[in-house]
Amino acid sequence: MAYERTLIDITDLNINIENPRFEMVGNQRAAIKTMIEDQGDKLFKLADDITNEGLNPGDPIFITKHEKQTSHFNVLEGNRRVTALKLLENPDLIPETNKSLLNKFKKLTEQYSKKPLEKVPCILFDEEKEAEHWIELKHTGQNDGVGTVVWDAQQKARYDERVKGTSSYALQIIDFLQKEDSVNSELKQKLNKLKSSSLQRLATDPDFRRVSGIDIKDGKVITRFEPAEVAKPLSKAASDLLRKEFTVKNIYYKDDRLTYLETFKKSDLPDKTQELTANWELISTTRPEKADPKKSIPKGKKSKTIISKRHTIIPKSTIIPISQPRVNKIYHELKDLDLRDFENSGAIAFRVFIELSMDSFIEKNPMAGVNNNSKLSHKLKSVASNLEGNGILDKNKLKGAYTASTMKDSIFSIDTFNAFVHNKDFYPEAEQLKKNWDNLEIFFVKLWELI
Repeated sequence: MAYERTLIDITDLNINIENPRFEMVGNQRAAIKTMIEDQGDKLFKLADDITNEGLNPGDPIFITKHEKQTSHFNVLEGNRRVTALKLLENPDLIPETNKSLLNKFKKLTEQYSKKPLEKVPCILFDEEKEAEHWIELKHTGQNDGVGTVVWDAQQKARYDERVKGTSSYALQIIDFLQKEDSVNSELKQKLNKLKSSSLQRLATDPDFRRVSGIDIKDGKVITRFEPAEVAKPLSKAASDLLRKEFTVKNIYYKDDRLTYLETFKKSDLPDKTQELTANWELISTTRPEKADPKKSIPKGKKSKTIISKRHTIIPKSTIIPISQPRVNKIYHELKDLDLRDFENSGAIAFRVFIELSMDSFIEKNPMAGVNNNSKLSHKLKSVASNLEGNGILDKNKLKGAYTASTMKDSIFSIDTFNAFVHNKDFYPEAEQLKKNWDNLEIFFVKLWELI
């Protein structure tokens, strides 16, 4: 195979009028015009990169001698780059009809003219057919490994980490799972095949982070849980993403991700009792000490729940793994029932949800003086007292439950809920129902963690 490396003036390079990117044209002017129409703003971005970084030294232009013009050469590979260079040399080659691109190139030419490329590195082939093999490999994919094997998302992320010093959230999670002793060895062997772009999509979702016990600070994935605990939800996510039937469509939109989070069981979630004294980075080798349960953890600012924009009793962002099938179904219905149309159905289902939740807890945690036949207000008060007495929730967090069980005249009381069911003249209000849930949410979250 005969070829040689050489440097050629830009003016001596001819755009291929038989470029596979478009139909054959008659002359150079038409070839450049067609390239502009085909590539548009991509040509400007390429020209901008050439102006700032120069031409890729590892990717020379392929050329052959022109059939008639002895001092000219036909470009076989690299027509976009040569077109970009010609437009930098002479922006007026761009038709006036493409005013925006013309103005961009004129401005860029001012910068390029300060340090123009006088010669272009090329490989000169004796015959066009001698270059065909290399051109085909470059433009027709991996070809079973003979061509260029492109990096997947995980490999790109690792390159960024090594060269730019940045590590994606997904890569931090993958590296943590690889090193964590509690993670299944079979899963570890498959992690290199994990689509990190999908894991990154999950990691950037605040609801996924809340459920899995992680957070983001200064570009680092952090957690307050023991490694084995935070590994549980992250291992589940990784395992799901590795399944063939699980695609990005399952988690593409916010609602998709919320639906996906509902598949997490109690065993997939971090044990809230395994909190540490401070946050630590997943990529760190050191962990803070475990929190002393006898010492109270400082209270953070109470977040304000926005209820006016939602139209369901339970926000879609709320995630409660409920083990009892019927209660779980009612819970999902309360996340879907639109109160603008179904405030009565919602109110009744809400009351049923409260009672069945109490019954489920009492069945799992028997208490003296209360059973399934007790009044709902008594059940609710007894369960709240049980959580407080065992140091699971304090009075502030149980205020919603105590109010509902003891204050008969309150709009948040169980008596009010009973009226929704039995009083034909008593109408529920959407805002009231949503506020009721917001006052009780932390109570139900903790309740079902214990069942």
